[in-house]
This record gives sequence, C-alpha cells and structure tokens, in this order.
Amino acid sequence: MIRILDQAGEEDISEKDLVDTVKLVFQEQGILEAKLGFEYREEQAKMAVEVLDSLIKVEHLIFEAGTGVGKSLAYLVPSLLYAKKWKRPCVVATNTISLQEQLLNKDIPDLRKIIREVSKLSSWADFECALLVGRANYLCPTRLQKALVGQTEIFDGRQREELERIATWAKEEAREGIRQELSPAPMGSVWDMVNADSSLCSSKRCSSESCFYRKARLEVERADLVIVNHSLLFSLLGAGFGPESEEGGVMFANDFVIFDEAHEMPDVASDHLGLSLSSWAIESALNRLHNPRKGKGLISKKGRPGDLESVDNAATAVGDFFQHLHMGVLGERDRIRLMDKGALPMEVFPPLSKVTRNLIELAEASEDESLKLELRDQARRMQGFLTGLSDLVELKDENSVYWVERTGKKNQIIHLRSAPLDIAQVLDEELFKKQSSIVMTSATITRKKDPAYFSTRIGANTIRQVKVNSPFDYISNMRVCVMNDCPDPTTRDRSPYLKYLTEAIYSLAAAVEGGTLVLFTNYSDLQFCYHTLMPRWKRTGRSLYAQGEGYSRSELRSRMMSEGDVLLLGAESFWKGFDAKGPSLSQLIITRLPFENPNHPVLEAKSEIFEKKGKNPFMEMTLPSAVIRFRQGVGRLIRSNSDIGELFLLDSRILKKNYGREFLSELPKTDYEVLNISEICDII
Repeated sequence: MIRILDQAGEEDISEKDLVDTVKLVFQEQGILEAKLGFEYREEQAKMAVEVLDSLIKVEHLIFEAGTGVGKSLAYLVPSLLYAKKWKRPCVVATNTISLQEQLLNKDIPDLRKIIREVSKLSSWADFECALLVGRANYLCPTRLQKALVGQTEIFDGRQREELERIATWAKEEAREGIRQELSPAPMGSVWDMVNADSSLCSSKRCSSESCFYRKARLEVERADLVIVNHSLLFSLLGAGFGPESEEGGVMFANDFVIFDEAHEMPDVASDHLGLSLSSWAIESALNRLHNPRKGKGLISKKGRPGDLESVDNAATAVGDFFQHLHMGVLGERDRIRLMDKGALPMEVFPPLSKVTRNLIELAEASEDESLKLELRDQARRMQGFLTGLSDLVELKDENSVYWVERTGKKNQIIHLRSAPLDIAQVLDEELFKKQSSIVMTSATITRKKDPAYFSTRIGANTIRQVKVNSPFDYISNMRVCVMNDCPDPTTRDRSPYLKYLTEAIYSLAAAVEGGTLVLFTNYSDLQFCYHTLMPRWKRTGRSLYAQGEGYSRSELRSRMMSEGDVLLLGAESFWKGFDAKGPSLSQLIITRLPFENPNHPVLEAKSEIFEKKGKNPFMEMTLPSAVIRFRQGVGRLIRSNSDIGELFLLDSRILKKNYGREFLSELPKTDYEVLNISEICDII
C-alpha cells in the first residue's frame, strides 16, 4: 500500500479517524440525517464504507448502487477525507453534463457542510474543487487582443462582428471564460483564433490573473477534487496526458479516480482512444490559413505567392479526397467499414505536406513572435492531419476497426474514424496497472444481477465487486404496462408501426395529468411523431417538445419541471442522466427496445471476433448492451421516494421473442399488465 506522510499539524488524524468519520456521517441519526435533514439509507452507508476501504487499501472497486442510493455523497465523503489525509488528488469522472452540474451545484456544497460538522476535520471544509474542461473551450485574452489589434486582416465583416461580441462578453459577462457560457454559441472560425489551445497561450504571456485558462489550470493543479467528463479524460489519456511516472497516477501525480456513470466507460473509451478526422476540420484549417475568395487568412498578407498557391492546391486535393469518399466510397450509405489497406486515394498527401513545410519555413522567417507561434501551431496541426490520414488509409493498427461515415446536422460532413477493438487491454494499461485506486459506480452495471459482462468489457475480472439495491418502493409507486398489439418496428413497411406509435403516445399522454417522457431509439421516428402529433396536440392546450427542436436538454428539463404537464420526445442522451422528479414526469413511454445498429463497423468487427470463437454475437454483445440501456431508460421514471409513475412499453417483441424475458427480468418490479391499444383509454 502506498503511504504518504501527513503534513505538519495533521499527525493526530488517523486512518481509524477517517473510518469513524464516514460511519458517523452515514449512520442512523448521523450527520447526514440529524444535522442536514437527509434520509438515512443503509445502502448509502455501506457504499461509503466500501469506497473508503478500497482507497485505504489502494484497490479497485466496482460498485452498483441502485437509483436513489445517493451514491454521489457516498463516494465524495470518503474520497475527500482520503484526498486530504494522504494529499492525493481525487479525479471524479462523469459522463453527462447534468451530473457534473449536480456535483458542482449541490453535492459539493453539501460535502462542505458535512465536513464542517466534524470538529476534528472542520478545517478540511475549505477543500479546493475544480472543473477540468479541454483548453480549446477557454478564451485566451492574449489571443483575443492579438486578434482585435494585430490580425484584423484575417477576419471578414461578419467574423469581425463576432470577434467584437466575444470581446464584450469577456469584459462584461464571462465568469469561467468558457465557450459554453456564451449564447448564442461562438462562431467556430473565430473562436479557433482566440481560444487557449495555442502556444501563444503560455505561462510566459498569460497569467492566472488575466487568462481564464491559466486561472483554471492553477485551480486544477491545487485542487483536492477535480471533476472531468469521461470524454475528455480518455481523450487526454489517448494524447499521452498524465504524470511522467508510469505508475504514479492516472491524470495527475499520485491521484485516484472515481468513475460515476461507469457503465459508459467502455464505449466512451473506445470512441476517444481511436482516431477521428473530418472534412470540416481539415477544410476549416486550410481556410483559416488562406481563403482565396475573401483574400483573408493567417498567411494571406504575410505569405509568398507559392505559399498561397500551396494552400489552394491542398484545399482542392482535400475537397477531391472527401468528394471521393462521399460519392465513390459511401454512395447511398451513411457509414461503411474500411477493409483494404491503401484503397483510398493518396493524392491528398503531397499538397498537405507542402503546406506543412511552407508553414515551418514562414515560422522560421517571421520576426513577429506571436505570428511565429501561430504558424508553428498550424504546422503541427497539418502534420497531425497527415499522420492521422496515413494511419487511416493504411489501416495501420490491426487491433482497431476503421470506417468512414457522414455526420453533421445535414449529413454533409465526412468523418474518417478508428476505434480499438479490445478496449479491455487499453484500459488495463491506462487505468488498472497504475498504483491508483479506480472506483467505478453506476446504477446499471450488472446483467442478471451479475457484473461479469461489464467487468469483462473493461478487463477487470479480478476487481472486487459490490452491489446494493435501490431503496425506492417500486411495488407501490410504479405501474408497468406492456402492449401486446404493437406492429413489429423492424418490418420493411413501417407505416403500421408509426401509425400505432403516434396513436398510443397521444392517447397515453393526453390521459395523464402530469408530464410524459417518450424515449425513442432513433431520430427519424422521433421526428415523424413530433410533426404528426403537433397539430393534434395543440388542441390539448399543453406543450409538446422534442429533442433537436430548438432547446437544449437542460432547457427541456426546465420547461418540463416548470410547466408540469408537457409531452417530451427524446432519444439517445435522454435514456440516461435525465432527471425530473415529481409529477412533472408522471409517465414514461419506451417506444422500442434499444438495440444498437448491428451494421455499425465496430459492432460488425466485434461480431466477427465472437463468431471466430464459436460464440453468438447477439447473445454475447448486442442483447446485454440493449438490456443495460433499457435499465437506464426505465430508471428515468422514479427519481425520489415520493415519485409515483406509469411505465408503458410499446414494443411487443418483449412478449413475443425469447429474448424479451431478459428485459422483463430487469424491471424493478415483477408484476406488469398486458394491454392492447383499444384498452388504453378505458383503463387509464
């Protein structure tokens, strides 16, 4: 076990003191219940003790805590005590912004109140907590000033107006200085020239007093608790971020990590530990160097004629390359797996290489230090594009899967991507072999009450695993209804299914006094129902909202809570982390069992691996993943002890297919009603 000596003044705080403190906080009539008015939960107390034990022993832990256990405080209290006692920073990684907001706005303030109640440890209540986001999210005042004064020639009129708006926001309104604070969101081409992701934003030119990023970085460096999302954590690990010692921590020297929403770890790690290149990113980077139509760009005034010509040639080559992917590779499909090395055009490499060399030469010749740094940054970016394209064209990693797909709101952006097939091996190297405790918790880790599916995916079969159930009374507070006459959603003619869907949603939502959340597995069905229902729903005098129709998820939640009787249609992110307590969410409708698209290149490649081993990919991978997502969706309904709600499952396959039993067995109560659409209005 790693031990770090207590600093002066804290020698009298023993390991036993920490254990006793955790018990005192969570026991009946303890600090949480007697002092802060929280309800005593045996499951929460057990989790807190188990987390502290794993930290003290420097062991890893998988802990499934059912909805309502109060797992945030159950890991925050022991983590903060351990972090302060042994001077080890705690990294808390979440998957959703809503959970980050909950931690920062509710749980962390509650944690301070708890620590103040322990006289021996009250001085620890002034602990430092920081939010870590990617540096490209921060505004750099130094770069902003350079853009306002020394780089005006690279912006057109609309961009100049946006630059002035950002400057006004920075002076009058910015708090953390991150782009998420600016509404509407800043123009990408302008933000890229003023954010902190540049060599110009350095400790030599920017101070923590004036620069948002430098201030945030200083806060992170001295923080006891650092909150980060899964995506950034794995992106940083993939880029080589971390302590110099291979065994001395994950993100920071001697740290330990708590993964909340841990069920998302394998997929997020796979997404962010692979490669990703888009037509938009490369074309935008070239456009920022020189836009021939507008005569503006970083090198438009300073560059030699040959430099400008090389950018034009590269832009043409890149356009041709992605047009070939669009027409010749994808055709009518939105996604296709790349199987053959060297099958993509190579003509894009010489022009991009020429631009890279020219940028290096311009940087070396420049007497303007700021311009020199910007040019070097752009040269490194171009080299990164070249390296990534080479990897993707040559399919260099035999343990990864490669594919090309269309993305973006209008499906006009072409993306080249790769992902590691064996994420367990990667996580073992990046997480579990480090001398840092890794605690993973979620409400939906197990399958059939067994965590083996999750632990196998992350390569953690030997890690200690503990489970506690939800304290909620689902038997009394939840009604479950399963429809037995819904048409099969997978048939070629989907019109009967979609007609049934809209009729069922309208009838169910109109009959309930509170709010209804409808979960979809794809946007096309959601859009169809939204536009079909809207004229009819208006006559009810109640609001109909849908994901992607003008409001963010947090705004949709606020409207649901404030109005109390809305019909809300959501997909993807609404299956997890969407939290609306009380009658504002009285009814949950799950339209379809949440199976992933089996034709996705990653699933296709993994299926081949299972087949080679003589295993059934559907039973080993597709079904377990769908069941876990199903559990996440069901968990949206009952969010507190006082919540009462109805769950309607429209997909009749849950009754008619053998695999349906897998989903029904994961419901929080065993009894359910079987209905058909003609009975809905009569029964409710």
